[in-house]
Amino acid sequence: MDMIRRLWIPFLLLSFGLSALASVNVVFATPPPAAPTPQPTLIPHVATAAELQTAQAQWARSHHANTYDNGQGANTTCASCKSPRNWDPNALAIQVAQDCTACKREPGKPRPELPGGVPVAKQDWKSITCDVCHQPVGNSYSTALSFWNQSQQRYEPVSNTTELCAQCHAEQHGFEVIWEQSVSPAHKGWECTRCHGSHNTPVKCTDCHDPTTGRGAAAHTQHPNVGCAACHDAGGLGIWQDPNADSRYYQEYMPERFAHTLRSWPSHNLQLTADCRRCHHPQGDRQMTLASQIRCDNPSCHPSGASFNWCPVIPRDPAPK
Repeated sequence: MDMIRRLWIPFLLLSFGLSALASVNVVFATPPPAAPTPQPTLIPHVATAAELQTAQAQWARSHHANTYDNGQGANTTCASCKSPRNWDPNALAIQVAQDCTACKREPGKPRPELPGGVPVAKQDWKSITCDVCHQPVGNSYSTALSFWNQSQQRYEPVSNTTELCAQCHAEQHGFEVIWEQSVSPAHKGWECTRCHGSHNTPVKCTDCHDPTTGRGAAAHTQHPNVGCAACHDAGGLGIWQDPNADSRYYQEYMPERFAHTLRSWPSHNLQLTADCRRCHHPQGDRQMTLASQIRCDNPSCHPSGASFNWCPVIPRDPAPK
């Protein structure tokens, strides 16, 4: 009898304990997720010789390092952004330069000289040098960001790289990358250097995104000459097949914008989703449709008998152009 009593007592205590927990509805919380590892904050300092050499080698590969364009904008007025140390803020052409019609450039033809612009010889053209964004210290530069204001002849502090880039890239002459980035669903809140690096090394979407994996892999393979931004632009830009042989996007489908002239535009307002109808569906009588028209006589698909969408009745081309 004592043996039975000894066995029952622990069982009764356990049952009572479980009942008490259930009656007060106790919830066992899972441990909170670990806080993300904070990113190191770089303390401004004078760049060492090795750091300076690395930065200058990276910069030399960027378009900012050589902005001279054979007289088309190589003047003391357009130098405001292209070569700030060559900019003359008192030049008579400065007001004319704000008028988009001043150059009267025709698509496909060279840009004429700016009326009143004072040309700068190539050997005197400085492009964008270290001292535009960093204050010189001895034979090096501070790694802290500053912007050289040529008209005031002094440096202005900037809080981050986006504010620095905005000195030239904020809604001027069609270059609306700062605004585009601020509203981008995909990269909203990112600083420019998160993609472009501290010294504007050449960048491609595929540096971070692998087009051969994920749910879009098949569609990416089927569109070998379509730029990423043509499908993933969230700003409703027009799409064209770049006709300019001197363009790095020649024969590629890209968003199009007027920035000095009609040009392919790697939109900075991007989204993850893509709508096939942007190119494969009629956009109305006034809008050119990029994709070739596909006949479809299945009335359950398209009563009018034609579509720019793929039809399940017609075998799909494995590699549409």
